[in-house]
Amino acid sequence: MENKQSAITAALSKLLKPLARLLLRNGIAYADFTALAKRAYVEVANEDFAVPGRKQSSSRVSVLTGIHRHEVARILKHPIEAAPAIGHRNRAAQIIGAWQSDIKFSKNGSARQLTIDGEFAELVAAHGGDVTPRAVLDELMRVGAVQCTDNKVDLLVEAFIPLGSMEDLQYILGDCTADLLETLDHNLSSEEHERRLQLSVVYNNLPDETLEYIELASREKAMTFMNDLNRFFATQDRDSNPKVEGSGRNRAGLGLYFFKQRLDQDES
Repeated sequence: MENKQSAITAALSKLLKPLARLLLRNGIAYADFTALAKRAYVEVANEDFAVPGRKQSSSRVSVLTGIHRHEVARILKHPIEAAPAIGHRNRAAQIIGAWQSDIKFSKNGSARQLTIDGEFAELVAAHGGDVTPRAVLDELMRVGAVQCTDNKVDLLVEAFIPLGSMEDLQYILGDCTADLLETLDHNLSSEEHERRLQLSVVYNNLPDETLEYIELASREKAMTFMNDLNRFFATQDRDSNPKVEGSGRNRAGLGLYFFKQRLDQDES
């Protein structure tokens, strides 16, 4: 147990540094972070660590977290309303994915130029739920994902990455980081046959001159793979393929990211 906690502490120290850098860059002070961390401890202990068959109590949450019972009760009495799981970001990502995967609007896995009043409106009607084509087009234009000329629209991106919207990028940060940590936590607490896919390719003696080529090649290969995977997921999702039957509603996906880090010359 001591070795396990030591490894977790070392991992926590490593991941907290980039998190602290991001928070400081965006004006989040230490007191704000600790308040959010305290709430997360209380909510997770309350929701996920109850004794089977018994109602969770503030006293047990206090014992688990080390947070005073009165503070636990206060936090549980005033929950923060979570952001909706489905919003404009999800809808925009869904439209972009369908644009690339639906053969009516794409060619060889690449989104075609569409007429705004005709084909784009048809795309939104088929894959956008109850939103209007104008609302979707305005959103995609706002985040720099499309370009309009006359009555035609071109997709400029291969995935929903709203470079023109810092707020949307920050929401994506939360989604992607939470997904990765959920997978890591699941794998650390599950039997080998139940573990989820979590892979990485890392080399640590790369010269400066090759980094640009590696990044470009990684992007190209990753986008090819993700477009293929997007088309496959679309065949299994009831929003994209109404013919799919089954029970329940689930969220699943796969994420890729590129990273680079300068190492000291004497570091092995």
